[in-house]
Amino acid sequence: MRLKDKVALITGSGSGIGEATAKRLAAEGAAVVVADLNEEGANRVSGEIRKAGGVAEALHANVGNPPEIENMVKFATGKFGRLDILHNNAIRLYTGHVGEMSLEHWRKTVDIGLTAYWYATRCALEVMVGQRTGVIINTGSVSGLAGDYGLGAYNAVKAGVINLTRATAIEYARKGIRCNAVCPGAILTPPILKSRRALPEGARLTEAAIPMGRYGEPIEIANAVLFLASDEASYVTGTTIVVDGGLTAHTGIPSVAGSGPDW
Repeated sequence: MRLKDKVALITGSGSGIGEATAKRLAAEGAAVVVADLNEEGANRVSGEIRKAGGVAEALHANVGNPPEIENMVKFATGKFGRLDILHNNAIRLYTGHVGEMSLEHWRKTVDIGLTAYWYATRCALEVMVGQRTGVIINTGSVSGLAGDYGLGAYNAVKAGVINLTRATAIEYARKGIRCNAVCPGAILTPPILKSRRALPEGARLTEAAIPMGRYGEPIEIANAVLFLASDEASYVTGTTIVVDGGLTAHTGIPSVAGSGPDW
């Protein structure tokens, strides 16, 4: 088991990528704190982990509220005595053009998707530096590497997450802390599933834009997080692993050879 005796705290783990990651890390021996604003989801995921023979505790947490972030770390250390892995994963998404988005929605996006990542990192570092060991993994996005129409706030936040990752990595590398980011592409999380049902033509165009020709599964992101959390990545810090089916490898320009992805 790659994470035997490790303790992991995962935000936004009541569904989607966070859920898949919580279950994957638990299957590799980690004791997992399943933290989510959706208390029902957190309880369901932690219960399923325990039913499968793993160790997990559910925690209702609103990462937009700094005292609740502090409590997450205290909860993990209080239950399990230490904190080895922090996966910052929660997000709140608002759509809209840059010139039309409300100040409220911009601030909420930044608070949940960037400020909360920084503050959870800050709180976790207080524990990890004392341990002289720890791993922080941030969920970035391909939307932090390039721009999207109608997702200006999300683009800005995810770009910030990627550089927060780098800054954390270089500042704490000699204190035994590693920090990396995973950048998912189009993954079949609940919001994407809902959107795919509502806009089937948009889903078809998205799949056509992905060289592998399909959406990714949450477990495929969880596997990347597992690698970064494990000792197999002991010399990996300050980097970003892109898991997107080849989406960002393509410029977007149509083939000059007159052939498409199925040539």
